[in-house]
Amino acid sequence: MIKITQSKKEMRFWVHIRISLLAVTCVGVFLTLVKLIFDADAASHKVSDFVFPTNFLLTDGKILESQLLIDKVVQESTKYDVVIAGRRYRYRYNSIPVDIEMRYVVGTLGDVEGLIKNNTTINLPPGKVFQTVHQQLGIGYYGLFTYENKAYLSSCMNPQGDGTVTTEQFLHNRQIYNIRLNRFLPWLLGEQSFLDKRCLWAHLSIPVNNADYQSAYQLLEKAWLSCYRWWSPRFPKH
Repeated sequence: MIKITQSKKEMRFWVHIRISLLAVTCVGVFLTLVKLIFDADAASHKVSDFVFPTNFLLTDGKILESQLLIDKVVQESTKYDVVIAGRRYRYRYNSIPVDIEMRYVVGTLGDVEGLIKNNTTINLPPGKVFQTVHQQLGIGYYGLFTYENKAYLSSCMNPQGDGTVTTEQFLHNRQIYNIRLNRFLPWLLGEQSFLDKRCLWAHLSIPVNNADYQSAYQLLEKAWLSCYRWWSPRFPKH
């Protein structure tokens, strides 16, 4: 009889535990819904300001000059692809000038073609910008193309995970790295967005001589590898 009584007590204990956990879960869901309904900015945490350095280490490259990019620098939670900081760097890389434009973009879905269209003078038909998209282990995706005697390399450096070029690639990264339980409480408290929709957009270009595009692409890829390795661990903090 004593064993049966103890068994019943243990069962009641675990029932109480389950009910308590269920109650906590229900309260959490309720608070989340309330926050989403009454707080329009619950999912759009205002990111911290960021200032690009005047130069950075580019292997085999010598800095020639750098200047601020004159893009629209405002934070509007209802807007997409907002550039809040940017800087253009010019390096001499193997005796060839390499221009590197770095922009800190928030509220983005990672569509690099759209970023090029809205922030540069490059005028190519939609879906016809990149002549090729490559993927490199540890670096991710980057797009290559030529326009008016210049070769270009462009990629979106993600807060976590490798670089991306398309919205599909960017959202795939977000699903892997952002949809985790440890992000739920900071999001609920308004400390950060549940999906980290930020991007360090890198846009590299060099002049092309004698239509030698392949050599130009190889040089851009070499510069991009060095650029990525320097910037990746220095991605802006929330």
